[in-house]
Amino acid sequence: MSTPDWERVKTLFNAAVDLAGHDRTVYLRRACGGDAQLRHEVESLLHSHDGAGEFLESTAVTEAAGALEADLTSRWIGRRIGPYVLVGELGHGGMGQVFRARRADGQYESEVAIKLVRAACESPSVHRRFLAERQILAGLVHPGIARLLDGGATEEGVPYLVMELVDGEPIDGYCSARALPLRARLGLFLAACDAVSHAHRHLVVHRDLKPNNIFVTTDGTVKLLDFGVAKVLASMNPAPGAEPTVTLMRALTLNFASPEQIRGEPVTTVSDVYSLGVLLYHLLAGASPYRSASGASVSAVSREICGEQMPPLPSDAARTPEGPDLTRRRQLRGDLDSIVMRALQKDPARRYSSVDQFAADLRRHLENRPVLARGNTLSDRVMKFVRRHRLATAASVVALIAVVASVALLARNERAQNAAATRRLEAAHRTARVLLRELEARGGVRAAGNGGADTEQVLGRLESQAERSPSDEALRNALRAEREAAADTGSAR
Repeated sequence: MSTPDWERVKTLFNAAVDLAGHDRTVYLRRACGGDAQLRHEVESLLHSHDGAGEFLESTAVTEAAGALEADLTSRWIGRRIGPYVLVGELGHGGMGQVFRARRADGQYESEVAIKLVRAACESPSVHRRFLAERQILAGLVHPGIARLLDGGATEEGVPYLVMELVDGEPIDGYCSARALPLRARLGLFLAACDAVSHAHRHLVVHRDLKPNNIFVTTDGTVKLLDFGVAKVLASMNPAPGAEPTVTLMRALTLNFASPEQIRGEPVTTVSDVYSLGVLLYHLLAGASPYRSASGASVSAVSREICGEQMPPLPSDAARTPEGPDLTRRRQLRGDLDSIVMRALQKDPARRYSSVDQFAADLRRHLENRPVLARGNTLSDRVMKFVRRHRLATAASVVALIAVVASVALLARNERAQNAAATRRLEAAHRTARVLLRELEARGGVRAAGNGGADTEQVLGRLESQAERSPSDEALRNALRAEREAAADTGSAR
């Protein structure tokens, strides 16, 4: 069986091992499709596992396995590989172990990480493909990716990789320990996206993106680790008749795997988009998107990941060790909820089509621009514009308020002037009537016609004066002149 098929067998076995009876049958029928050989291999492993019964789960066996692993590790400590001496174990996985190593040839002092890939010496074909993949990984030169420095094989024929040693901590622990605000977390995540995008442009899918493979150094630099488990989409020099993929993958990390990985379907760059979506969910909400992630069986987690039901929104899941995080929930509602949920779509075709598109939507959110995950409604665009141009919008609002206030003030002044003019005219009429009564009293009885004519003339002069004069003082002077003229007229008679 080819290496890619064996990897599918392992993946399907890990997903089906805790399923029972009818659930297991349904899962295998769906996951294997019409591939009878694949299903036979998986069922054979499952039958062997079931036959072992409780023996495999006994504490004694578990302790013995741990003791054996520790014994194998102790045999490597202190050994020299090339110019380096192994000084301690950094970690181990399904296909090998990673050691801290110190240069020991006296040329210069340095420390590196050396990964021993034991699985690559199990067969010549695996070894050849490992060498091909190592050559491709050597081309991944990026400040956010731990560099491949060298490689070779031990005296026993075990291939190894010499990698840049990254002193730091997983990205989730780094954020939690420093209680980083939302914007800082997004900045670190975008740096990780940039590194993954670089790998994708070189046709490499990581396939195991999780906090333990994304470290942040003490100076805040993000480093992507463990590309030795990646899948290369197109090998540089594929052998005749060989599939154009190279697989060096240990058992997937279930809680960060995409549905298609668990189902054993073809893995593409959007599988990494899904894993990054799970990682972002952890960073923003402080929790897993899966309800069964903690303490549940493999089968329960697998069913939840592959099922149709979507995880709860990050804003609904956000919490601290003390309880729900209400402040964070308000920050996540809207854009970030939509962005994360698009990355976590079960159907690969409904996710972001690339890591670059995923990152671009996050940057649009940080720049207060409309994000693709929410569409481009008019209200959303207006709100984003206002947030993006706070100073200009505030200045425009102030200017508008000033214009409205000026218009209102002018209108009020005009109303006041009109009211004053009306009052002056009314005063003129009253004064004229008083004046006429005085004239009639002094001059004796006069003809009604002549009195009416004098009255109209006086009123006309006073109204003209009231319209021309902007002040009451001028009107009073005009009234005084009329009174004096009337007095002279009365004396003459």
